[in-house]
Amino acid sequence: MIQKIGIIGDVHSEHGRLRRALDWLEQQSVDAIVCTGDVADGRGCIEQSWRALQSARVHTVSGNHDRWLLTDSVRHVAHAQCRAQVSEKGIEFLSRLPKVVRLETLGGELRLCHGVAEDDMAKVWPGTEATPIRRSEELDEWLAESKGPSFVINGHMHFRTLIDFERCFLINAGTLKGERPGITLLDMHARQVAGFNLLDDGRVCATQRYSLDGRSDRTVWTSTAAFDGRWRPISMHRRGH
Repeated sequence: MIQKIGIIGDVHSEHGRLRRALDWLEQQSVDAIVCTGDVADGRGCIEQSWRALQSARVHTVSGNHDRWLLTDSVRHVAHAQCRAQVSEKGIEFLSRLPKVVRLETLGGELRLCHGVAEDDMAKVWPGTEATPIRRSEELDEWLAESKGPSFVINGHMHFRTLIDFERCFLINAGTLKGERPGITLLDMHARQVAGFNLLDDGRVCATQRYSLDGRSDRTVWTSTAAFDGRWRPISMHRRGH
């Protein structure tokens, strides 16, 4: 049974950071590694990226950038890669990535996606005084299921966070690109989710740890329909409390 899960966000061809993340997660003796996709479009090597994911048997879903690359569309984005730049095996790997992966864990079912469910462009955000609310009917349908997921892991937003629902935890895996690359550990036995930053000097630095049981200091939502725009974001990027 899966108890300890390594979580990698949108890759964006950051093959060097991906290798470091995979090596570190292997040292943590995780039972499984999941990735929210967007293997394509970045400054690094897409070939080394997909091969690393395949070699480590990472559960990976397709992101919108992967979909765009396969159809050679929206190639005006920064660091876009063209389909012709990718090997036949790479195209086959990307083409076979599912939209949703479901895993049975010690803490219940986990669903992995890029946006929300089949929609790789969807975002979920409770809203703050400075940021708008992003609700999701698809996620609310999952939450309403009698045996719905205990965990949903997604990406797309490039911000590692935890959003609490009554019967589910939504973990956004963030990204390996840009100035805030990092990874997340979900430990069912310890009943906690922990964030880690990938530093430029090669170190992996612990940031925040959040309990899956003690949630008195965090807002717990019934669904995204209940979002009220008064949320205090939970960041996996910052160090210390």
